[in-house]
Amino acid sequence: MGASTFRGDHGAAAERIATATRAVAADVERLSSHPSSAQLTSLARAAALARRELLAAGEWAVAGQGEEGAEEEDVPRAETQVTEAATEIAAAMAALQDYARSPSAAVLARYDSKLAPARQQWNEGIFQLWYLAHAARAPTL
Repeated sequence: MGASTFRGDHGAAAERIATATRAVAADVERLSSHPSSAQLTSLARAAALARRELLAAGEWAVAGQGEEGAEEEDVPRAETQVTEAATEIAAAMAALQDYARSPSAAVLARYDSKLAPARQQWNEGIFQLWYLAHAARAPTL
């Protein structure tokens, strides 16, 4: 599977993931120091939606080694980056769901610690795939 095929197969889902993940991050930024039950309910729903999409992305088939052509040699690595990052970001969303049930600074810190490196990994992989597919506007987080 080349970068164009990956983009064709998973581009719409990657866009949904990027949108959902950014929406969750915005919800987290808007949390008050003592979040209301409405804020927590909204956060839990948004995190659950993002987590479902991310878990599915973690199961995307990735290219095997031995791709033909110099331009495509980075495809398997980038696909693996994206799928592994999706699984890690899903774990961050699970932490937010825990937070919504029982708010604490420690649980919110767990979300932050899981999200930051996984976001970087996703962005690197997805940017590389869109670049190799000669496509604009990679769905970065």
